[in-house]
Amino acid sequence: AADGAVRTIANAMQIQDQEKFANMGPVQRLFADQKPFCVKRYDDDNQRVYKTIPMQFPNDWRFDVNYSARGPESKITFDALPANDKGQYCGALLLKKEDPIAQANTDPKELRRRLEESLPQFSPLLSDDVVAAVAQKPVSYLPGFRYAGPRLHQGNRCLILGDSAHTVKPYFGLGANSALQDVKILGDLLDKHNNE
Repeated sequence: AADGAVRTIANAMQIQDQEKFANMGPVQRLFADQKPFCVKRYDDDNQRVYKTIPMQFPNDWRFDVNYSARGPESKITFDALPANDKGQYCGALLLKKEDPIAQANTDPKELRRRLEESLPQFSPLLSDDVVAAVAQKPVSYLPGFRYAGPRLHQGNRCLILGDSAHTVKPYFGLGANSALQDVKILGDLLDKHNNE
């Protein structure tokens, strides 16, 4: 089942282990063969939101690397990831949630001013139409960071992978990618051990 950042299955696994360990005596808990499954949640004391920006980089820039920049006092952070090998990138403008430009329907001129002030190397790459479109769009929210463990399975019937096991930035696409890689490794191990 797809669990992702919501972690419905991981949360159910945690509840099941909490109930199991609550019914054990202190000596049984001490010598239990496994530690209880837990989803560790981290409080976000510096919540960021983001707006995506389609970009075309100039031909004299490398197209095979991620670009990142941080504005003064870290009020704005910008990540750009290659979409293809022709210089098209997906930019992510990360802002503090309370930032005035971290809203839908903001003033494109104010967004342009902030880009020129904080990210002068990237602002010239964005047309006025792109800046206007970005100013209009609502923000997206980053998921709270969580980590599951100490194991990623419940008996021999349930396994969590990707974002369900650990949170990654959604605009990097690594949750699905790591889950696919995990599935490939799991398939190889099942084939190797022939359902032992």
